[in-house]
Amino acid sequence: MFAQQLAENIPVRQALREAILTGMPTYAECGGLMYLCEFIVDFAGKSWPMVGVLPTSTIASKGLTLGYRQAIALRDSPLLRTDVVVWGHEFHRSQLTKVPKEPLYRTKGYDSQGQAGTEGWQLYQLHASYIHLHWGGFPSIPARFLQSMSYTGKLS
Repeated sequence: MFAQQLAENIPVRQALREAILTGMPTYAECGGLMYLCEFIVDFAGKSWPMVGVLPTSTIASKGLTLGYRQAIALRDSPLLRTDVVVWGHEFHRSQLTKVPKEPLYRTKGYDSQGQAGTEGWQLYQLHASYIHLHWGGFPSIPARFLQSMSYTGKLS
């Protein structure tokens, strides 16, 4: 809805891109994921440049992706260690043009289809996903993220 305004704020887009590329720990879910893509294509089909850290674009769609997800971390990130199981939900009306070659999660839906898939990005010190994590049951998530703020090497 605000793609034009986000695109027009070039200094913020450039500063955020530089911060992420130089290793600033970053957590982006849903709209944040979309903002970090190369472009957002809005409901009218107009393409707007975004931060450009993720090698994909987002296309707005009428279809709603909605449901609870179990997500198993396939890679270490500033929030999670490999093999940690977490839960969250998805609620969005957009799709990515490219999926990650090395996804962050293996997912399973908790809806009538219960479909499994992969999702999410982990690049630099960035954890980006459509999934809104439920942090309430996992106090280790914010603790690990805060620990990553003093990152000096590979996450353990």
